Amino acid sequence: MKELSWFVMLFGLYYNDEYWKLSTTMSRIEEMEQLAAISNLGPIARRYFAMNAFDGTLTIMGIILASHFALHHDARAIVTAGIGACLAMMFSGLAGTYLAEKAEREREFKEMERAMLRKLDQTIVKKASRFAIIVSSIVDGFAPFLAGLILLTPFILIVASIPLAWDVAVWISGGVGFLMLFLLGIFLGRVSEQNPWFYGLQTLGAGVATAVAIIMLELFLTV
Repeated sequence: MKELSWFVMLFGLYYNDEYWKLSTTMSRIEEMEQLAAISNLGPIARRYFAMNAFDGTLTIMGIILASHFALHHDARAIVTAGIGACLAMMFSGLAGTYLAEKAEREREFKEMERAMLRKLDQTIVKKASRFAIIVSSIVDGFAPFLAGLILLTPFILIVASIPLAWDVAVWISGGVGFLMLFLLGIFLGRVSEQNPWFYGLQTLGAGVATAVAIIMLELFLTV
């Protein structure tokens, strides 16, 4: 469904109040599509997903690489620290985004009510606003958690007594991490309608820079 601006819909409110009420014959999927279009949720959710999946990937890669180069080869410690970091990012994303989006949309909503000289509590725009807040929070919270959990999977297998060499787990996790960063760049490139390969190399470069920084830190601390 084509995304609509708040101002176009507000203009239409003068002429058709029924537009602002959800049809009882509308399916759940159609309803969510309409709420997403009204709240302009698509671009917001894409930004939150890319930004926080990127954060989650780099954070867990940092934990794994730091442990590896420090010769602290303890899979249980990596899993504990990694899942702890994932949970922290998830709850931070859920709570932080909910509060930030709620504050911003409430301010926007009050401005709309003042402009329209009427209350909009029982309209579809209010429901769309609540829908966008909840979905944005979920995307922001679970994107880094799931990205980090993917990278921790080889070490979770080691903890579960599945035979997997430490070096193999590091190579698998690192390789998947760099691939995820590259694919996130491709995704951002396609969204921006720019060269996706260039974006992919940029996000991949961030991962390489992280690895180099960790190696240099370890070399500095061991001098």
